[in-house]
Amino acid sequence: MRTLKLGFALEGNSDYPVIPRLARRVVAEAFPQVPLAEDSLLRPRKRGHGFISELPTFARQLQDEGADILVAVVDTDDALIADRRKLLQEGKSRCADLQIPVCLAEGLAVRKLEAWLLADEAAIFKVFDGDQSAVTFPSPEQEPDPKGVLNYIVRVLTEGREITFASFAVELTEAIRLPLLRQRCGHFDEFARNLTNCVKEWQRLPKRD
Repeated sequence: MRTLKLGFALEGNSDYPVIPRLARRVVAEAFPQVPLAEDSLLRPRKRGHGFISELPTFARQLQDEGADILVAVVDTDDALIADRRKLLQEGKSRCADLQIPVCLAEGLAVRKLEAWLLADEAAIFKVFDGDQSAVTFPSPEQEPDPKGVLNYIVRVLTEGREITFASFAVELTEAIRLPLLRQRCGHFDEFARNLTNCVKEWQRLPKRD
């Protein structure tokens, strides 16, 4: 059976412990029979959402490395969600116009990636054992500063021993319950559907030489 290889275009280094693991979990849950190859280590040249302008070039590089799907996720920050979605869709259209045989699975994190990590309180309590009654959780996609809130929760639960979640990003990502994340973060659910659609498209394609 063919192996599926993913590549990633993300905004910064802090995204790479989280989004690739979530993506692999989504694929493994929806397609348990599909073997996954090691992810591509290629990274976009531009940081932040500026990489969107270079998606065709980056997709070509991934194609040359044998990647099948390009996962591109950006934060919406304080911009309009529709504006960031339009940028991604324009990049996807350019890749299609150039007939680059790498499916682009786009995603929007509203307003930041950390909203996804706030979606499952039980996962946070599993990783950070502290006084659960001392913290409250906002609606992830309605919170203006999910990164600040998540780090505050970590400081409270650890009584100041940890000031950021960053060192525990992998553990949090593995502990999150995907069905709950999809329920509480509609834009993650949209991303997951884009990714699974790419896998279905890949399954229909003949094997590349």
